[in-house]
Amino acid sequence: MAGVLRLVRPDPLRLVFRSFSRGARRLDFHGCGPSPASRKAPVVKRLHSILILFVLIAQAVFAVPDYARTFADAAKAYDENRLPDAISGWEALANEGQKLPEVLFNLGNACYRNGNLGKAILAYRQAQRLAPRDPDVRANLGFAAQSAGIVLPARPPLAALLLDFSRTEWLGFGAGGFWLLAGALAAWILWPQYRFVSRPAAVVLAALLAMALAGLWAHRDLEISPECVVMAPDQKVLSSPLETSTPLLAIPEGAIVRQLDQRGNWIEVQYDATRGWLPAAALAPVL
Repeated sequence: MAGVLRLVRPDPLRLVFRSFSRGARRLDFHGCGPSPASRKAPVVKRLHSILILFVLIAQAVFAVPDYARTFADAAKAYDENRLPDAISGWEALANEGQKLPEVLFNLGNACYRNGNLGKAILAYRQAQRLAPRDPDVRANLGFAAQSAGIVLPARPPLAALLLDFSRTEWLGFGAGGFWLLAGALAAWILWPQYRFVSRPAAVVLAALLAMALAGLWAHRDLEISPECVVMAPDQKVLSSPLETSTPLLAIPEGAIVRQLDQRGNWIEVQYDATRGWLPAAALAPVL
């Protein structure tokens, strides 16, 4: 999986600007007065300059970062064991909206090799949200959890089934099921003689639509009450949101907890059967 990234198409404005830049270098700016060519066509030269200025402004406004280059540089740094540079490159991609499974997977690998178990487990878990059935993500997440000495949270069978598909996949299933169900109902009304086909088709499609809605709700529930990864070592779950309250449980770096509530700088979490409070600065949500 490492080394894969969706390539960004070249920016057309950038290509236009390069072509005008090549033309601009042929202009003669050494003389004090206008050149013979400019005296013959002053209007054309003025329009040419305005167009170059317009392209410069458009290039600045609509410039697209070279994500593929950033990814390749991070992969090269990873291969050369320059792990901080690799982490910084893949984090830059994630922060700029390129939260792809490939980016997060490689970020997790670099963090794991660099000894940052909390960040590694966070990146793997985020990649799993986007690509739930990816075997490499699952394997590396399990390996990192084993190294951290934690057990990944167990989910009820129905929730595990629904979260085995990404939110994007459930959106696709739901949209397709909706329109196919509408077509089956229309066929049921318009062609009664074929109801022996349209009726069971409508039932199956309605069930698919209901399952897609349940899958979207499962992902929505994770957004309302998100999973969080403990990012700091030697944390203790407290009985109340006070530093002087009774510690209930010691929790290792990389542990995955479920957020229940928040009060100021404290977050109420559930870890296995224990409910308590952790400082918000020690947690990072899986979004």
